Amino acid sequence: MLKSGTLITVKREADEKKNAVYHGPRFDVYAEDEYGTIYDLEMQNQNHHDIEKRMAIYQGKLENQALYAGQSFSERRQTVVLFLCDHDVYNLNRVHYQLIPQLVGYPEILIDNGETNVIVNLKGDASKQAALNQEMLTYFNDGTVTGKFSAALDRAVREVKNDVKKGENYMTIEEYAARQSAYAREEERTEKEAQTIKGLVTLNLDKDQIIKFLIDNFNLDKQEALAAYERVMATA
Repeated sequence: MLKSGTLITVKREADEKKNAVYHGPRFDVYAEDEYGTIYDLEMQNQNHHDIEKRMAIYQGKLENQALYAGQSFSERRQTVVLFLCDHDVYNLNRVHYQLIPQLVGYPEILIDNGETNVIVNLKGDASKQAALNQEMLTYFNDGTVTGKFSAALDRAVREVKNDVKKGENYMTIEEYAARQSAYAREEERTEKEAQTIKGLVTLNLDKDQIIKFLIDNFNLDKQEALAAYERVMATA
């Protein structure tokens, strides 16, 4: 299905979104391999009929790390978004689907933009897959470890569960991750507002102009914008 190198970095993206949802093994993972390819692994247990749009959003996150300043576009690192679904998204009885861009009117011409998007149907017929993919499908369906690959996944799952247990009395990982993600988003938004206000002050905009800018650009109402302004000015 996918050809890649040895994974050298694997981590959770707790500050990005509601991640790591385990019920049977279900999780979101960021990884990089020895060739520099970047991966985002997502678990989808309900069909919301928006998976293509979600993939585009996740690719956008990966693209931020796919090219260093000063590099040419030809050096863009490959980015892979892999969705593991416990349902058949397209009802074609395939084990996996790869989404690729094509030139309109010329379907034989494929566009290589450095992105790979794959949907895995965990309810598909694993017997039609290569041994490694069979092992993966078996593990994500019922948690059974059948080889080195699934053993490594199982260790990662246990590490995440143990980390959550430490301070949360094992609330569901979904609840824990959602709360952490909400905290991170709030902190990021507040910091962005503060930096913007400070910047506008240095440009000699007055209070009313800054309040209007916040309302127009940060989707705040007047009271929220005023509170943000006063909070920053009180520590200036």
